[in-house]
Amino acid sequence: MRHFAAATLAALLLAAPAIAQRNETADRAAIHKLLIDYGATLDARDFDGFGRLFAKDGVYAGGGPGGETKGGAAAAESMRKIFAANALGFKSPNFHIFFNEVIAFDGPDKAHATSMSLYMVPDEKGAPSPALMARYRDDLVREKGEWKFARRSVESLIPAPKKPSN
Repeated sequence: MRHFAAATLAALLLAAPAIAQRNETADRAAIHKLLIDYGATLDARDFDGFGRLFAKDGVYAGGGPGGETKGGAAAAESMRKIFAANALGFKSPNFHIFFNEVIAFDGPDKAHATSMSLYMVPDEKGAPSPALMARYRDDLVREKGEWKFARRSVESLIPAPKKPSN
């Protein structure tokens, strides 16, 4: 019986890294999907779907002149207004391209990520042309089994933010 218990313990210890790796791999895939769904919902003008990407008390920072919004419904309404105003006069179709994604885990249900995007619009000839470039800094949380944005901060890179004048 002692040998059976020792063998069982050894088998569990050997399997633990594989189990942990599978969970991290699944979590990375789920977080990647969350980051991609951000652009996909905006590109489809699915603002309610966009709002569902945020945790219950999730914060969206930098999504427009209003500064920060708290909660998915407020984030959705902010983006609905930004797209309706179309202050920069973007032609359709327009869409996001994401790259340079880095994810780090802070615990079983918390992570942080950085990524970048280009927002593409048609030029005068209808060819895709980059119009905006942004960096995202994310705090992520697993809520009811799903990864959500606890905080998404958007930093405009191109066009560069205007420096305050003295």
